[in-house]
Amino acid sequence: MQSGNYDPRPPEDRDATRATDSDRTSRTGRRSRRASEAKASDDGIMRRLSGRSDLDRAKAMRYEPYSYESNFTQLRWVVILLAAWSLVAIWLAWLDFSTVRVLSDLHDQGFTSVPPSTLSPQSMIDFAEREGLTCIDTSDVFMATYECNRLFDAQNIYEVVKGQSSLAFVILMALLLVNMFAFGSFTHRASRNLLTLNSSEQGFTPEKAVMWFFIPIMNLFKPWQVFRELFKGSDPEVTTSDDLAWKTTGKVSNLVHFWAGIFVLIFIYNPITIGRVWHSVRLTFTDSVVAHQRLVIADLLLALLGIAALLVVIELHKRQESRHVKVGNIIVTPPPPVDPLEEALKEGIRRKELDNRNFRRGSHDRKER
Repeated sequence: MQSGNYDPRPPEDRDATRATDSDRTSRTGRRSRRASEAKASDDGIMRRLSGRSDLDRAKAMRYEPYSYESNFTQLRWVVILLAAWSLVAIWLAWLDFSTVRVLSDLHDQGFTSVPPSTLSPQSMIDFAEREGLTCIDTSDVFMATYECNRLFDAQNIYEVVKGQSSLAFVILMALLLVNMFAFGSFTHRASRNLLTLNSSEQGFTPEKAVMWFFIPIMNLFKPWQVFRELFKGSDPEVTTSDDLAWKTTGKVSNLVHFWAGIFVLIFIYNPITIGRVWHSVRLTFTDSVVAHQRLVIADLLLALLGIAALLVVIELHKRQESRHVKVGNIIVTPPPPVDPLEEALKEGIRRKELDNRNFRRGSHDRKER
């Protein structure tokens, strides 16, 4: 009796088929391996570019002995990304200024309302009604009159400049996300380096130095405190014989205060809050012009923030490199993590012992009376 996988073809055909199947399987396997390797390579590039690989490596080894690690690679990426951020912010400011000029020109031409930023039949009908024109006939077809054509020309000009502004803003937000990883990687390593610079008992662990940037309300002042500590602990003028001297004699650059001030100001006054809070209601043509003028100011503040942050990281890196030369290469062991459960148990035991001591003292006093 023949098995279920019996092949009725001649032996030579069966051998050829098996060889073809084997070759096809081999090619498929090679393609799969190449695709996996390419994907892993792409992931590796993105992780290195964003600084995520350095953060993961530091996280895995954060309690192992280590020595000073230069921030040069992170600094290079941070400088490039912050420079790109500032340039895009300046470009966005120019585009918003161009929008102001377009609106002013339309106002001079006699328009009393802002054209729609996207072209659609209903938006153009509404635009025509606001301008006191009727641009559709009884068959709901747009009429190609001179006045109606002017509406379409105005809408086209406004749509182009608004589209460019939207594109620039999207690029700016993408750069913000990448900058968050790169700046966080730089901050983490700078904080981690303090121990190797003979500056102990820092108030912020490397993880918390990064974490405070992402906690609402707290990120209005905690990052400033983090960088004050980093600058003081990295001051090359502070003596290396006392590992706590940096707390009292370490100096902070005015760049840190300037950067922190711009940082807080932008949280309050930025393109998003202008559109949704400060100038959310734009009833007149003038309201829209004023709102876009404010956008120009907000865009320039974003560019200024990027420049200030760039100068801060460069100055901090210089300080740490100079102090490292002064201190030399030393190996340090970070303090072990604090177990909150263990600390709670210790606190409970301490309070229980205190209560027992007070109880015994009270009993002794009552007996004496």
